[in-house]
Amino acid sequence: MTNETTNVQSGYFTQERIQGDLDYKMAQQIAKIMLDSGLISVDEFNKLSDINFETFSPLFAEIYPKNA
Repeated sequence: MTNETTNVQSGYFTQERIQGDLDYKMAQQIAKIMLDSGLISVDEFNKLSDINFETFSPLFAEIYPKNA
């Protein structure tokens, strides 16, 4: 690996981005539990997923499927 490659990678994986990814995954797990428990509908789950996606900006947003 060159220094240029290392610098690009280290700039991408910041503490804030990693935390945002973890927060997104946790919020999605909670939403899924609510859906599976019948507390929310599929439509509400999808809306909540969109909000989570916008709020937490997961690291690999470009490869996450919509409403994952």
